[in-house]
Amino acid sequence: MRVFRQIIVVGVGAAITLGNAAQSASAQSPTQSQDSLARFNQLELGQNVRSTSNTAAESASQAEQSIALNPPTGPDEQASKPQQAAPASPSTLSQAGSTPLRGLEPTQTQQPSPNPPNNVPVPSSPVPILRGTPNESFPPLPPRGILDTKPPTSLEPNPNPLLFPTNPEDVRIEQTESITLQQAIDLARRNSQVLQIAGQQVEQSRSALREQQAALYPDLNFQMDASRSVTAGGELGVRAQQRFNNSRANGTGQPAEQARQNLGNNSLNSTLQLNYDIDLFGRRRANIRAAEEQLRLRELDVERQAEELRFDTAEAYYNLQNSDGQVAIRQASVRNAQQSLRDAEALERAGVGTRFAVLQAQANLANEVQQLSVARRDQRVAQRRLAEILNISQSANLTAADPVEQAGSWRLSLEESIVQAFRNRPELEQQLVQRDISKQQRRSIQAGRLPQLSVGGSYNVLGQDPDDPNPFATRGWADGYSIRASLTWSIFDGGAANARVKQRDADIAIAESRFDQLRNQVRREVEQAYFGLESSFENIETSEAGVLQSREALRLARLRFQAGVGTQTDVIQAETDLTRAERNRLSAIVTYNLGLSSLQRAVSNLPTNNLSDAP
Repeated sequence: MRVFRQIIVVGVGAAITLGNAAQSASAQSPTQSQDSLARFNQLELGQNVRSTSNTAAESASQAEQSIALNPPTGPDEQASKPQQAAPASPSTLSQAGSTPLRGLEPTQTQQPSPNPPNNVPVPSSPVPILRGTPNESFPPLPPRGILDTKPPTSLEPNPNPLLFPTNPEDVRIEQTESITLQQAIDLARRNSQVLQIAGQQVEQSRSALREQQAALYPDLNFQMDASRSVTAGGELGVRAQQRFNNSRANGTGQPAEQARQNLGNNSLNSTLQLNYDIDLFGRRRANIRAAEEQLRLRELDVERQAEELRFDTAEAYYNLQNSDGQVAIRQASVRNAQQSLRDAEALERAGVGTRFAVLQAQANLANEVQQLSVARRDQRVAQRRLAEILNISQSANLTAADPVEQAGSWRLSLEESIVQAFRNRPELEQQLVQRDISKQQRRSIQAGRLPQLSVGGSYNVLGQDPDDPNPFATRGWADGYSIRASLTWSIFDGGAANARVKQRDADIAIAESRFDQLRNQVRREVEQAYFGLESSFENIETSEAGVLQSREALRLARLRFQAGVGTQTDVIQAETDLTRAERNRLSAIVTYNLGLSSLQRAVSNLPTNNLSDAP
């Protein structure tokens, strides 16, 4: 009886195995029989994550063959070869023998590839082999500071910055574009309102500098006055003379003599005036230098905003990749849970399974479906966050086109990175510039307390044409000139100048203290990013091995359950472990890329120390 029961269990397990293999074969091209069950465990990330499907034993054996065929090079040879932006290593998820699987495409569209020998070179350390070399992960310098990535023109925003959508159709998503990280950085540099505002502030400071430089030249003013006047006093005088004439005529009996008319006067007065302020004690020069430093401060702020925008764009892009990967992982988990439910139902129908195992599988499937819904929500949020940073069209959405893989390497030591950050960070130089601005303002205030000398001259042309026919009346044209010198000395102002000087002294001390504070902050940021990069680099290799082991464990647990010697709990735990391993690997890669971007942000301006021309 016991032998008969074992035969039934083995037969049911074989039937389930053959059924799964047949179902996979109908949906996809046939693969090797030993991988027919493991197909449901492969993470479909395609252009988002590249994963390997080799088992741990196969990887170990192939690694030995690879080391035998490709012996490691010596230190000199390694130092002579620059490290590529995406080195091939176990931590890079694009190894030989891996099959890029599409993240959101159905499983049947994937074409499996044979497993060639898997070359596993020894991963390089973040500590540089060749000192002093630039970081190859930085893109080349583009002309005019804009990357020539040719992003889709449909992503261009509306040129009207005051656009205010009022209809649902104006904000409905009508298209989805897939872009690379470099295209995202390009779009951010072109469309960012932050950089546009910073550029306008630079233009404001440049105009303010030109305003201060205008004091180097004299002021030349021309004034012309044309007038015709008939005075009210003259009219009153005419009336008084007429009354007087009338009173005299009444006494004599003769007609009264008519008084003279109130005649007008026409005049034209032209004046040309020249004024110049002689800068005896450097007040004007101090104002010009302060304006120059203010312009430099704005330019440094543009560099800071540009680098901050690059980091924010990269962070949003990597977060989108992470959300895409989480969706694909949850989709794979749902498929695994569905397969476990089918196995449990098949065993129950055969009489060798329990209803409890079926209920466990159903509950596990419901949990995985919920997690998939949450992952899709996070994916949509990440897409809109990237669209907000890039300021694209209101009717467009974005997806990540780059695969989730190690973005590059860092070839500077920790000490070299710290020194480079001290040299390159615009925040540090901004405090020094702010200190110089306060010094120049203090100098201008002190010079304003000393005597101020100004000279000027004017040339005047006057023409008059009165209505009076008297030949001896004042009429005709004449010119004249005047020269003046003015000395002004503010002897006592109630202490206002001294108070302003003390304010500038406080600004100088504040700038120095902030420089000290920022220097320590910069070092902490570099060290934090560097240590995080090292940790993430190690976690990539560890998580890759964990994924292979978890897949093999799930395959064995499912076979044991189908053969009746395992439990449904073992299969669910193996599925959970695989999901956790896949998430750990995705998190390790994304965290490494974020750490590399953070380290680039902490150091800034590599490799040419001129961020104004860099993306």
